[in-house]
Amino acid sequence: MNGFVKSCALALAACLLAGCAPSLPPQPTLDELLAEVNAAHQAVDKPQGDAGQGQYLHLRPGPDEETLDYFTSDLTRFEFDPDAELTAAQAAEDVEYLFDAFRILYGPYDYFGGDETFGEHKAELLAKLEEKESWTATEVQNLLVGELGFLKDGHFNINGVRTNLFQVPFFFREVAFYKTEEGDYISEKGKRVASVDGYSDLDELFKRSISPEGQLVYYPVLLKELARTSQQKVCDETLTVRYADGSAQTLTAEPFQRYNRENEGNSITEYYKDGEIPVFVLNRCDTAANNEIEAGAIMVARYPVGMVDLRTNPGGSDSVSRLWLGRYTGASDKVFKNQYMMNVFTSSGLSGGADDDWVENDDRVLIVLTGTRIASAAETFVDMSHSV
Repeated sequence: MNGFVKSCALALAACLLAGCAPSLPPQPTLDELLAEVNAAHQAVDKPQGDAGQGQYLHLRPGPDEETLDYFTSDLTRFEFDPDAELTAAQAAEDVEYLFDAFRILYGPYDYFGGDETFGEHKAELLAKLEEKESWTATEVQNLLVGELGFLKDGHFNINGVRTNLFQVPFFFREVAFYKTEEGDYISEKGKRVASVDGYSDLDELFKRSISPEGQLVYYPVLLKELARTSQQKVCDETLTVRYADGSAQTLTAEPFQRYNRENEGNSITEYYKDGEIPVFVLNRCDTAANNEIEAGAIMVARYPVGMVDLRTNPGGSDSVSRLWLGRYTGASDKVFKNQYMMNVFTSSGLSGGADDDWVENDDRVLIVLTGTRIASAAETFVDMSHSV
């Protein structure tokens, strides 16, 4: 009995000295993880659009050559002079020209409200211009940007100034959290999260990630609006996590900074192997490299695990995404759709009326690396990957 007591005392002392490891949820198996990921991808609820009903698109004939020349060929480009003076009449003429160009050439014209909405904003601008006899170029630019804030279009800008802000992620990685079978979140020290001040939906706040040690964990992530994504930015709020034991912890986000990796020789694609894993790097969705893109997809498809690295990709042509995924899976390119891709004059290509097909990818895992720099057609690649 005395020996048993001594053994217990020694075990307790060792536990106190070393700090007993908390009981954390078991890591999911690969099959469990893939089943969860696939279910989440298949559950993505895409908005439905019907070109035939004219929901977003009023079919109209394409502009004739004379009209196109009016909006493109006859323009004389000048270096922007922020202090240049315009009369109210000159500025009004520019506004009329701009809104004519919107009506005839701007793809999302009907999506953003068509004649009624654009007409209202044009009238507002013309009324403001009558408030004084002359304006500087900067003042006119600021008026336009302010009045066109309804254009939530990441491709649209006036003299480099955008009418909408970007959303960028802020990661709170001071503490790794784990998700229990009951759906609760516990810290790496085993403390259960009771609440986070200001956030009622913890599943929306906590995002699955990978720790530096290779564990599947969860970190809080916030999206914030930012005018320019090239600058470093500090998050304007901290998070207060309250635990079930009554304690609390304040978390601070890492500053946002765009991913920056040297692209040697300005290459469009790269292919290499990391151990036994093939990695295809797509720096731009450029159809000039279609042969390399197709070959890369075929190479990656030969292995049970492959990676596509999009982290430096600012976009390009959506057809690149269809080509790569079509060759990788062996499915028809037509299976992969971009929800918003359309020909504004014929409505061809609008895919909102039908769900994407689900493409089986048995015995293979495809990992797509994204980051704070990708945009446009690179985001389309991610969207289309949800169908695999």
